[in-house]
Amino acid sequence: MKNRLSILLFFAMTVVATGFVSCSEDDLGPSIFDTKDYPLDKSLYSFPLDTFLKVNFLEPYNVKYIYRMEDIGSDMTKNLTPASYEKSVQLAVLSKYLWYDIYEMYGTPLFLKQNSPRIIHVIGSKNLNPSQGTEVLGVAEGGLKITLYNANDLNPSNIDHMNEYFFKTMHHEFGHILDQTHLRPTAFNLISSGKYDASTWTNLPDSMAAGRGFVSPYAGSAAGEDWVEVLANYVTRDTLSWAALMRAAAFEWEEVDMTRSDYTKRASGANLDTVGYYRQHDNGEEKVYRKVCARNANDYVALDEEGHVQWLNKTGVHGDEIILQKLEMVRNWLKDNWNINIDDIRREVQRRQYMTNPDGSFMFDNRGRLINKLTQPSDEDPSITTMEYLVKWVTNYKSLQ
Repeated sequence: MKNRLSILLFFAMTVVATGFVSCSEDDLGPSIFDTKDYPLDKSLYSFPLDTFLKVNFLEPYNVKYIYRMEDIGSDMTKNLTPASYEKSVQLAVLSKYLWYDIYEMYGTPLFLKQNSPRIIHVIGSKNLNPSQGTEVLGVAEGGLKITLYNANDLNPSNIDHMNEYFFKTMHHEFGHILDQTHLRPTAFNLISSGKYDASTWTNLPDSMAAGRGFVSPYAGSAAGEDWVEVLANYVTRDTLSWAALMRAAAFEWEEVDMTRSDYTKRASGANLDTVGYYRQHDNGEEKVYRKVCARNANDYVALDEEGHVQWLNKTGVHGDEIILQKLEMVRNWLKDNWNINIDDIRREVQRRQYMTNPDGSFMFDNRGRLINKLTQPSDEDPSITTMEYLVKWVTNYKSLQ
């Protein structure tokens, strides 16, 4: 097994910003940045990206998109590096394509200008916590700033990785900002009350988290994180991934002490047992996680008279029903406060990420996987890929130099 940090990533930290303070008598007006026309240095190699960011983020939404890493705005305790220009371009156009443009389609005209973060700060390297075995994917500070890490690993040909590191993080952090504007329903905090654990979520496998009613291990750390994880996961998970999550959540899972050899022996005879999967934690622990079912004296599956597995639910928790209950609260909250339909947002995100047929249904390859639209010929210009077409949003500004 490759040496790596925990596969359960630390999706976000919401902290109180101390750098943005104003007196009650100050009149900041509608903008905290100067959005008036000003000359950009056309001699700079970065002029096209600087112009794109001014036209597409600063002017319409009053958002300062920073890709030149600023030490003063970074985690000074970490050894961080800036994002490359190429990756900064890709992340900027994808942020517009998969985030801002979609909310612009389904929100009110002022929704993004009123609720968007004022600063998006992009860092090239990862932000690791070796002592905890976690990785910070993003930080939302006081509803004003979102910091995104690991931009140099952005890979548009791998949508799962791209969503995990960037767009799920964006929607997660954006959800925190919206939650600060209109608080989530108090009833949501009670659904999984007593089940949140801020200290051990990093060792909780996805399946066990789902069986307890959480869309991710990190959702089990606190009610506030649970809320935005439901929003972010539903928006960015594709149809197949969401269905797999709900299937896992429909069962109760248990942790079993078992040696690797025993696990391999029993898992190879899948018809003899329901062993789910083996996992070695970063601290060296070896565990097996399996669905709970009736077992005989030898700890093998006890089938019923018709030869079917007898699934058990000892805790009475139905994870799939809990997740859907939480999702319905998020759905109503977005609709009631902003007249935004989360299903429209999710559908448009997937339509822009994956290939569709003329009737709107998704296309699949010969292995039953969704087809990445970013790597396929663009609808606007079939001679280039969709990703190459998006990058031209920036490179077209070279003509002004």
